[in-house]
Amino acid sequence: MLYNYPMLTESFTASNAAFFPIRELVHRTGVNASTLRAWENRHGLLTPVRTESGHRLYSQNDVQRVRRVQELLVQDLSLNEIARMLDNAAEPPIEPSPRVMENSLAATLSPAWQGYLTETLSALENFSTDRLDSLYSESCAVYPIDIVTERLMIPVLEQLGLRWDKRPSGIAEEHFFSAWLRNKLGSRLHHAAGNAHGRQLILSCLPGEHHEISLLLVALGVLQRGYRVIYLGADMPIEQLQPVCRQTHAAGIILAGRGLVEPARIEANLKEISQLVASAGVPVFVGGRFSVLLQRELEEFGAQPLGDNITLGLRLIEVGLASSPGGSSIAHAPARVRRK
Repeated sequence: MLYNYPMLTESFTASNAAFFPIRELVHRTGVNASTLRAWENRHGLLTPVRTESGHRLYSQNDVQRVRRVQELLVQDLSLNEIARMLDNAAEPPIEPSPRVMENSLAATLSPAWQGYLTETLSALENFSTDRLDSLYSESCAVYPIDIVTERLMIPVLEQLGLRWDKRPSGIAEEHFFSAWLRNKLGSRLHHAAGNAHGRQLILSCLPGEHHEISLLLVALGVLQRGYRVIYLGADMPIEQLQPVCRQTHAAGIILAGRGLVEPARIEANLKEISQLVASAGVPVFVGGRFSVLLQRELEEFGAQPLGDNITLGLRLIEVGLASSPGGSSIAHAPARVRRK
């Protein structure tokens, strides 16, 4: 390893602000605790300080190391390759940024992710919830959720969109995937309810939009970043969002839609979004194909278009919230280090 800290005494730990517990590393990097532990135990990517009672403690060096691992994962390097690279203090070859905006992301995937994609599509074809759960849990155990979303969930969504009208059960598979993601989101919301203290966001599809898979993936992404989520789902009347925002003191509103509705509905949606921006007093983000087709109109009345790339959209949401009045680039309240 590149670094190795000595054992710390409990008294030193409690008084030294340079070291912090794993929840703070989660907070600073966006990588969940189970993934960080897997990186440590399976691949030796982290070597935390241990107190006399065995608690892990981390420093800013660990934050930088985790961020470096995230950068290398986006270049499609495996965790074993990254571990060897960091151990040898070697720099990776210069590669272009991942081609997340291409029409076919699946075509750019490494063999490992291609395997995950093939297995996931097979699980959908067999309507196997257990297999979907297993594949998702396995990938999330070693990769951050943003990487899983970009390298697995989005390609699955892409493939479903390409073949829904070519398979006898194509529409059923898409609905099954939506229901599975909705249950996954519900489980995360349940587990986060007692622990999340971040700013609250409202998520809904535009009126007339019944396809919510992309919005579900965004919801999972913002949850991972420490935000709290009020998920309202498909075909939501825009005029009802401002009272929800006022009642819940939400920090922002995220809308999504493909724009595949009649022109009159598009015009009505634009008008209602404009009124929402004027009345809500918080950033209003609009994602999906709707925001690509109508980017100029949305920007004119102060909405923030996210485009149809989920990974980029999540970054734009964080930037937009940070620049809003009372905003912060950090979703969580600062974590406190308690004495063990």
